[in-house]
Amino acid sequence: ADRNHVLLFLLATCHCLPFYNGFYYDHILNNSSGNGNGDGVHFNGVKLVVSTPEEALFGYRGGNITLPCSFHYEPKLHPPRKFRVKWSKLHKDNTKERDVLVAIGLRHRSFGEYKGRVHLLHSAPQGVSLVITDLRLEDYGKYKCEIIDGLEDESGIVELELRGVVFPYQPHHGRYQLNFHEAKKSL
Repeated sequence: ADRNHVLLFLLATCHCLPFYNGFYYDHILNNSSGNGNGDGVHFNGVKLVVSTPEEALFGYRGGNITLPCSFHYEPKLHPPRKFRVKWSKLHKDNTKERDVLVAIGLRHRSFGEYKGRVHLLHSAPQGVSLVITDLRLEDYGKYKCEIIDGLEDESGIVELELRGVVFPYQPHHGRYQLNFHEAKKSL
């Protein structure tokens, strides 16, 4: 009985399996000063590299878009490590705004207004692109793709802009009556 109490106490106070958004993941502590955030210190000589497009992507309101993200290790690992993917939307100053999707393996969870509208596109073993369906005006902005493998974490940023956003205009006195050429002249 005392052994079970000690085991329960150790599990309750163990910080080796933190809980984040409904997903457990391994957190391996390392005594080196590296944290896997691109500071040049790599675990066992292996570097995690996350790739996202440099240019902004354009989508249309009501349409679908894929935000590309992939990763690889330098040098290549055999067998590959287990990893967790986290997509979040950023504020304009690049600080974290809100979680969009978290995934471990084939399990994933989406959050807030993204529920039912986002999923991962597993186009390659290390492809973790985010698909957003039914694009909304508030979806535009910057998204962070983060890979966490227990030893390292790295991220990339994808910017989404919307095209074809039309703001409806209704004149005070009934329907809008001008054609294109008349409207251009009135400017």
